[in-house]
This record gives sequence, C-alpha cells and structure tokens, in this order.
Amino acid sequence: MLNITDKAKEEAIPAILRLGFRPFFLLGALYAFIAIPVWIYAFQHGQPEALSVPALWWHAHEMLFGFSMAIVAGFVLTAVQNWTGVNGTKSTRLGVIVGLWLAPRILFWTSTPLWVIAIIDALFLVDYRIRGWL
Repeated sequence: MLNITDKAKEEAIPAILRLGFRPFFLLGALYAFIAIPVWIYAFQHGQPEALSVPALWWHAHEMLFGFSMAIVAGFVLTAVQNWTGVNGTKSTRLGVIVGLWLAPRILFWTSTPLWVIAIIDALFLVDYRIRGWL
C-alpha cells in the first residue's frame, strides 16, 4: 500500500513525535539511566521515603511495565507501519500514549494511591492498543 504524506503537515509535528520509537526509546533509556542508580541505592540503604511501595515491588514493576514496555511500545508502534503499510501513530495521539506511560513512573514517587497508578498503567496498555494499532 502506498502512503502519501503531506510534507507541510509532517514537518509541523515535532520530530520526536513522528515515529513511535523516538520518544519511547529515548525515555526508556533515560528511565533506565535514572532507575538503576535508584535501585542500587534502595538495595544498599533501604527503602527510599518518597517511594510509595516496597522497593522490591517497585523494581519488579518498573522492569516489566516501565523499561520493557517502553521499548516494546516503541518498537511495535514503529514496526506496525512497515508490517501493515498504514501510517504509524504520531503527533498528539503518540503524545497521549507517551504521557500515559510516563505518568505512573512519576506517580510512584508521590503519595498517589496505588489504585490510581494501576489504573493509569492499565490505561497506557489499553490506549497503546487502541490508538497505536488502529
């Protein structure tokens, strides 16, 4: 299938939000760069006060839903357009998906109830599926 894109519309979108791998690989790498020293600190010195869950739970959760999901989402959102021939998710739609991934990473360090964080994390997966693949 041939996709024709309007160059003016494409250039109006910030470069980081034109392809799914750009924000997710960047944020996933930055998150790993921050989270690894935090985990080492927590492992050596005990539970950080700001963290709203036990450090071991946080580590397991962020390995699965933080870093890994960022890399998987970035790959799939970029690869889908090659597999299907349909333009990939970009611009505001991609920004919303990225925001839903980023929000729980930040909220774990606040007094936000865990059920709110869980709902936002689940919304990321739902929104990623609905907006990202359609």
